Amino acid sequence: MYQFAGFAPDDFNIFLIPEFHDRMTAVRTHIRPKLAMIGEDLAPQLSDLLHHPIFPHTASHARRRVNPPDDTWVSFSRNERGYKRFAHFEVGITLNYVFVRFVVKREGEDDKPQLMQHLRSHGIDAFRLSDPAPIYWYKDDHGVDPFPLSEISPAKVQEIIRHTDVKSHGFTVGVTFDRTDPIVGTAELITRTYNVIAHLAPLYTATVPVEALRR
Repeated sequence: MYQFAGFAPDDFNIFLIPEFHDRMTAVRTHIRPKLAMIGEDLAPQLSDLLHHPIFPHTASHARRRVNPPDDTWVSFSRNERGYKRFAHFEVGITLNYVFVRFVVKREGEDDKPQLMQHLRSHGIDAFRLSDPAPIYWYKDDHGVDPFPLSEISPAKVQEIIRHTDVKSHGFTVGVTFDRTDPIVGTAELITRTYNVIAHLAPLYTATVPVEALRR
């Protein structure tokens, strides 16, 4: 039985709060505990799926001092201490939707070279991922400029490779669930999220160096 019981409409509306302190307080009080539950519910399942220990990391936004976050998330990585340097999955919430993503951040120097090798050697085949929901590639790890993988072409693949190869850029693909989707308000979101991650897992498996999993 899952700890997480779903997001409420008020959870999404937190991202309408204009003042920094008020929004940060609401995020920490109302959303972060739910993300922590998602982390605890999903991490054991993802460890089994990926065949190595997976650790959840709930975003703290500790460096923010002025602008409140427009989204927040729990990440799943192979490292117990953090996630930014490593290929990881994110489950998060923003004003209008819940998102599930595979991410290699610009700081992900441990895994980005392997990702680039995979994209270059497999081309469009690297993007042949399947899920009942549309899967998108994003220009950044906050969901900017979604492009549906169902419309991808060899030319678009080369554009994505060039974009990702820039030192200040990362790589993000994933799906969203609208805030009005009944599933986001129930524990069933955990099962659905697991299935999305399972469908994105080929990218993770191709990106994480085998030797890294033996450390």
